[in-house]
Amino acid sequence: MSSIEIRKIGITDLDTDAIVNAANDGLWAGGGVCGAIFKAAGYDQLQTACNKIGHCDTGSAVITPGFNLKAKYIIHAVGPRWMDGEHEEPKLLYSAYRRSLELAVKNGCKSIGFPLISAGIFGYPVDLAWRQALRACRDFIKRGNQIDIIFAVLSDSIIEIGQKTLKQVYPQIANAVKDDWKTFDMPAQHDTFTLVRSFTSEQMKALRKGNIPKAMEDKWFWYMEGDTLFAHRSWTGFCFYRIDFSSDDHHKVTVNRDPEQYKGTSVDEDRKTLNKLLNWWSGAPYDYYHEWLSETVDNLNKAGMVYDKLKIAKQKVEALFFYRASEPHGYLSNWYMSPFELDGVHFSSAEQYIMYNKCLIFGDAKSAGAILKEKHPRVQRAIGRGVKGYVDAVWAGQRQLVAVRGLLAKFSQNEDLKKKLLDTGDVWLVECDDSDTIWSCGIPLNEDERFDAGKWRGQNILGFALMEVRSILRGDE
Repeated sequence: MSSIEIRKIGITDLDTDAIVNAANDGLWAGGGVCGAIFKAAGYDQLQTACNKIGHCDTGSAVITPGFNLKAKYIIHAVGPRWMDGEHEEPKLLYSAYRRSLELAVKNGCKSIGFPLISAGIFGYPVDLAWRQALRACRDFIKRGNQIDIIFAVLSDSIIEIGQKTLKQVYPQIANAVKDDWKTFDMPAQHDTFTLVRSFTSEQMKALRKGNIPKAMEDKWFWYMEGDTLFAHRSWTGFCFYRIDFSSDDHHKVTVNRDPEQYKGTSVDEDRKTLNKLLNWWSGAPYDYYHEWLSETVDNLNKAGMVYDKLKIAKQKVEALFFYRASEPHGYLSNWYMSPFELDGVHFSSAEQYIMYNKCLIFGDAKSAGAILKEKHPRVQRAIGRGVKGYVDAVWAGQRQLVAVRGLLAKFSQNEDLKKKLLDTGDVWLVECDDSDTIWSCGIPLNEDERFDAGKWRGQNILGFALMEVRSILRGDE
């Protein structure tokens, strides 16, 4: 996936496949960015290459080798001089970016570094220059071109304007910045240690993207400034970790040691925790849910089995919440692989049994047979949802009866699962899936509304069926 990033760095320090020189139409060495590029590439050889080309029209671009630079190519783009905005300046500036990108892709470049063209001695207003630059890059990417774009800027105020403009022009691809969330700086009480670890370019791209929480409960807000990552707990805004990345893979970590903000005191524990977090954060896209689940499992393993509290009207009861078959308590899921036989038919899971019987109830033998041939519960469910002759009122009355019968066979024929279910005692069993308002409570596993039955958006049929099966197996009156 392509990216657009604004970074505080000199353009000659970029290791992109190409960098762009804010050139003049005669392609001779100038001052500012142009002068820095000529100096770093090697003045004589770069000027000789430019002389062979001779000229470049305003709004266009040409390409030369990168010579002594890290970049393989230098693309010389000629932006317009600002007069009053009424002499085609926006059109010409947009064109200079577009042509630069076209040349980069044509020459096999996967990444490109830009200065803010025309915003220096050519006098183009910075905010308007950013808007044309980012619109051109956005449009180029949206046409299906794959390229990573970095704007190399040294001025903090210009970077700030660029970040705000990027969020307006292309919010889907904008990196997180400090102002996106409530933050408090690292306190005076802190510790430091070295984290030895390498990151791929794709992992660094994901970290630079940052994360803006969708809600306070999302736990982490992080963003990067230059090569420094700041990680804040979302609901307090306190900075827990600061990581100064180094090219030698020995990264300096500063960790919060204010006891009122963070209880951690062990460098070894922080190193372990931070490595886990970076594993999640450097994935693309960031998988918040499973990062949250991983931490929850760690805490459960440390504390032992501790049930949650579910509010029902004015009383509170113990509850066990579950979701996917691969997650904690996943054996309660209908998708959990647990073979059993019923009515002379072999089933691989409770989901297969329920969907099979749903088809039989409506006389769709063909779909019932197809469900028995399929191995994955997702496909079985899809076939069951498309059953011919379906009548909602009939299935609403039958589904829990079907589920109880299938679940009874599942747990009675698998002794280890039977023991696990009986060991839950009288705890309420609640499936958490925000995409299902019939079988589950309709609330995701990582949202606090699941703790209040009055806020459920679903019926939790599976949870109640499991509780009924548990009573039958236990021999309750």
